[in-house]
Parts: sequence; C-alpha cells; structure tokens
Amino acid sequence: MKTNYLLYFCDGIGSVFDSQVLALLKVINESNTFKKTYLFLGIRNKIQRNVLKAGKLPSEIKTVFFKTYPNYPVFNFMIRNSIQNALLNQSINLNEAIFHTRGEMIAWHLSKILDINYYKNIIPDVRGASVEEIEEFTDINPFSKALKIANYKKALRNLNNFRHISVVSDSLKDYLNVNYKIDRNKIYVTPSLAGKNFRFNEVERLRLRNELNLKSDDKLIVFSSGGTANWQNNDVILRLAEKGLKVLNLSQKEINHKNVINKFVSYSEIPAYLNAADAAIIWRHKSVVNKVASPVKFSEYICCGLPVIANNSVSMISEYIQRHDCGLLIDNLANIYSKTISDLRQKEHKKISESGILNFGVDTIVNKYLQAYLSINSL
Repeated sequence: MKTNYLLYFCDGIGSVFDSQVLALLKVINESNTFKKTYLFLGIRNKIQRNVLKAGKLPSEIKTVFFKTYPNYPVFNFMIRNSIQNALLNQSINLNEAIFHTRGEMIAWHLSKILDINYYKNIIPDVRGASVEEIEEFTDINPFSKALKIANYKKALRNLNNFRHISVVSDSLKDYLNVNYKIDRNKIYVTPSLAGKNFRFNEVERLRLRNELNLKSDDKLIVFSSGGTANWQNNDVILRLAEKGLKVLNLSQKEINHKNVINKFVSYSEIPAYLNAADAAIIWRHKSVVNKVASPVKFSEYICCGLPVIANNSVSMISEYIQRHDCGLLIDNLANIYSKTISDLRQKEHKKISESGILNFGVDTIVNKYLQAYLSINSL
C-alpha cells in the first residue's frame, strides 16, 4: 500500500464509540496495513479528555484530540481551525495518508482545510439520514433547527467532491442518490459491525441463564440499547412484559416490572447476556431515519445467533431476515405470544451466528474498508 497512515476522524463519543470506533480501529491496526493508525477525536473539554485517557483509549493507536463546537454555521471556522491545528501538530506526511471520517460533517470541514489534491484520499462514512434525524428527533427551537439542517445539507451536497463514500445500508445509498444526486458508483455499503466476541456460545448461554435463575424451559426476549434516543423505542419492553413474556432489558432505561430483568452492563459483557436469550427484538417507528439505518444491535444479535423480531421499519433488517430466515417480521406487538418465542427458539442459533459473522463481523467490515483504501491507491 502506498499510504503509510490512516487518519480516522470522529467528532465525539456516543453510545457506540466502543463498539463501532474502537473495535474497528483495533482490528485495522492489527492488520498491519498502515505504518501508523491515528484517531482524531473531538472533545468538548479537558475533563472529557482526561477521563478518556484514564481508561478507554488503546495505546497502540495514536489519539489526537481536537476541540469540538456546536454544529451551527457560526462555529464552522472554529471547528476547522481546531482540526487543522490538530493535523499540523503531528509529524504526518499528508501525501501518505487516508482520511476516514465518521460522518459527512468532518469530511466537509476537511475539504475546506486540505488542498483539493487530497480530496481523493478522504472517505466520508455516512451513518444515517442526518437532516431527517434533526427534523424528527431534535427538540430545539425552529431557528436553531434550521441552522443545523442548513449545515448538514451543505455537507451532504459536498459528498460529490469525493471519489469514495461509505454508507451503512443499500437504502441509505438510494437516499443519497435520490435526494442529493450522489453518484451511486462512488458509494460502498458497509453496515454496522459486531465485535469479535459477538458469536454463539453454548457454554456462556448456560452460565448466564443459570446466573439469571432461568429454567431450561423459560423463554427470554432481549432488548439491548446503548442509548435512550427517541428512535430506540424502549417502551416496547413494558408492553412485552405486560403480555407475560420475560424480557432481558440491556438498556439504560430501567423498567420496573416483575417480568423484566434489568441489566445495564459494559460492552465486553454484552455478548454473554445476548447468548442467554432465545430471541431479540428491534421495534422502531416508521421514518426515513429508521428506514435507512443499520442498527448496531441487529448486527450484534445476529452474530450471537439470536432470531430477531422486528417490524418493517428498517429496510436492511427486513431484507436480511427474509433472505436468511432468521426471525419474524410483524406489524403489531399484539401478535407476539409465548408460542412465538417457542417457534423462534427452534431455529439454529449456531447457523444464524455463522451467517451473521460473515455479514457483520468486524473482520468482514474491516476487509470492506481495506478494499476501499486499496482502491484509492490504485487511482
């Protein structure tokens, strides 16, 4: 490979930072594709930086902090200046670097900082329908909302300046092509990943079921969420519990019900708890935001061998379940019964897991990104 450096840009730390950013970079670094892997990480203050330094960040990846600001046009200059200073403070020959950005905003800011000759080395990684997410789920005054949306629309239109773009689903690829006229030939589809430990494990299944005081014939549905955003629809837990179904709730929002087992555990513990379940559920409202998504939890459920119950709100999930016969698509929670879980329990967890790892496992996703990086060098 001609390039010696991977510069990965992330403008903050969200609920999937461990599972989607750190897990990805660790495996890329282990591939020895690059002389050095950098994580350019946006933070709001020194306190946040010190907390990260104390525990989260792997020593083998060089972390460079830059200060982030609210996503409004008035702050664009300050954001770009912060990123530029972070780049200039490193001894990196930018001619030998690939710039991989998590999201379209940083890609846009980078294109205003770097010479046009570097555009071919920038890979924006578009994770969802940002404009609609702000419109539907951000609770701010209309004027502030309009400013945020204006910024995102400029970043999305700017995508045509790059030769390679990654998106998380075929539906998102269609969305960018139709709404922003992005050339389909530029777009790679790279779904959300599941880390190396997300796989079916019979030993862990028995251990955790024993720890949770579950009998062999007890049927358990899992709902897992790293955040409490409106599109996560955590209320489904209570509705299932009231139907007499046992639910393992792995979200931050505790549900007080006799049929709910509340466990908010660390990222490293999640695979074991998923293995304890018989099926998983993802239930989202109908919206563009959900339609084009690649939910991290779906990738993790499938890689752990769990049949998934879902409505038809996420195109990628509906297509995968139909293609691999690994779950149930329904439109009404009232149609979920104890027998529903019994039937799903008969599906081969190991087979679901093996197929899931081939499609969503971290090694598969890293290989997709490496192919994109290699195509840049062939230009």
